[in-house]
Amino acid sequence: MDALIKEYSKRLKLSWVRQHFHEVEATTNEEYLLKILENEIQQREVRKINLLFKQSSLPRITGKPFEWGHIQMGQGLTQDHILHGGFIEEKENLIFYGGVGTGKTYLSTLIGLNAIQQQGKKRVCKIFCVNSQPLNYN
Repeated sequence: MDALIKEYSKRLKLSWVRQHFHEVEATTNEEYLLKILENEIQQREVRKINLLFKQSSLPRITGKPFEWGHIQMGQGLTQDHILHGGFIEEKENLIFYGGVGTGKTYLSTLIGLNAIQQQGKKRVCKIFCVNSQPLNYN
């Protein structure tokens, strides 16, 4: 019977069920079914987020907190609004301007990672075309 459950789970693409169906304990059949389906959905959400992180090609960042002390924000903007992507919902743009090492890439990466985690498959774009010197077309 285990072999059949594993085979059917494989055919139905239920990877969590295939590997863990024997570990779930429940008092009724409905409770058992509910638990294995909930775990399957949870595992798929985790895999989706991990895939989006991988596809985003955002730079890897360390766990150090971002230093907000030198940041000048426009009127009506807050740290939470920026980090949690409030500007995305409002269809607004952000422009980061500053010298080398001021945290532009770090902050944009944090925003991108938060957007992926919170909003799933919304489009997250990265642009690294910032130049602090004027272009000379001569």
